[in-house]
Amino acid sequence: MTDERSLVREAVRLIEDRKGEDAVVIDLSDVSIPTSYFVVVGADNPVHAKALINALRQGLPVKPSHSEGVSERKWVVLDYGDIVVHILEKDAREFYDIESLWADHIVDLETVRSDGR
Repeated sequence: MTDERSLVREAVRLIEDRKGEDAVVIDLSDVSIPTSYFVVVGADNPVHAKALINALRQGLPVKPSHSEGVSERKWVVLDYGDIVVHILEKDAREFYDIESLWADHIVDLETVRSDGR
């Protein structure tokens, strides 16, 4: 079984390799919702979103159990169970502003990269 923190770290690495914009990791492990982490990232356009989707699908050791928005590529959700990746085009990201809803749960990316606890 894949450790969820390792999966988050690998998702962030893949996103950064594909120039995902302003990746944010939100730790929801102490909140009563059925996932432990959100990874939120921006995409310049549908082609960029597709590149991010493909990188995650090919690079992560597990496949998403559910996906939404893949054909439209405005707001894509890849559900890996304990981790949910949100890929949003700039306008959608600004409009929905997921990060502000969970601002007190945002994790420093350097901590994610180094797997510091």
